[in-house]
Amino acid sequence: MIDAPLVTLRHGNLELVVDPAGGGAIRSFRDDGFDLLRASRGDLRDPIAYASFPLVPFAGRIQHGRFSFEGQDYQLPLNFLPEPHAIHGDGWMGSWTVASQDETSAAMVFHHEHRWVPFRYRAWQRFRLMEGTLRVEIGVRNTGERAMPFGIGHHPYLDRHSGATIQAEVDSVWLTDATKVSTERVPVPPWADFREERKVEEMVLDHIFAGFTGAATIRWPNERRGLRIAGDPVLNHLIVYIPRGEDHFCVEPISHAGNAVNMPGRDDTGAHILAPGEELAGTMTLTSLALN
Repeated sequence: MIDAPLVTLRHGNLELVVDPAGGGAIRSFRDDGFDLLRASRGDLRDPIAYASFPLVPFAGRIQHGRFSFEGQDYQLPLNFLPEPHAIHGDGWMGSWTVASQDETSAAMVFHHEHRWVPFRYRAWQRFRLMEGTLRVEIGVRNTGERAMPFGIGHHPYLDRHSGATIQAEVDSVWLTDATKVSTERVPVPPWADFREERKVEEMVLDHIFAGFTGAATIRWPNERRGLRIAGDPVLNHLIVYIPRGEDHFCVEPISHAGNAVNMPGRDDTGAHILAPGEELAGTMTLTSLALN
């Protein structure tokens, strides 16, 4: 990664810090000093240790990094060893360039032109702080010479304060195999059901939920704070990652099911095929909540 200064935006009590050279990732998002997303850990430019990072040109896992499309076989780099699959694309592993910036907004771009992998693309993010809310648009343009499947999303990390709860409107969940690859879409079972507000500590999840509408609401009742995470109609899937024994969890608006490129013929995966020159974009909003 190249060296580049951090981008800091402010509006009222909100402060956002983004690291263009560190994967175009959010280092911190605060309201009056309270971390609405998990604050970055350490000074290393490591998006995995940051508050949120962009997912492009796909989200989730592609099984063993292999897929076939329009009669051609592809092998992607396994980019997060010992993870046995390609995961979350590679936009978060590169350096982004700031295209514009003012006090409350910024735009940055990422150009991916490697010919040894199938995806050639230009991606962008646009950050804007408003009253109590952060809007982040992520988009991708196919700059290659053939149609390819693309996807986008965001990967917010949240602090697992005692008593934290989650509630979101979803209609189904993708079950996974032993290696965490999505295999089958089913109605939400009781063990994974947070359509009614539920304590985070009651669940262990690493799943993609479909039919995400409205927003996911996170509450930290002991801190009297909350966060509303919404996606526009493009970002209509939700990864929820609640690991056992960790001090964080993740709630990630994305555009498609994991491993969608290996589910040809299905119309419920959210897969987006972009012809050369076509674009896909979606917006996530993060709204600070004060609890009584």
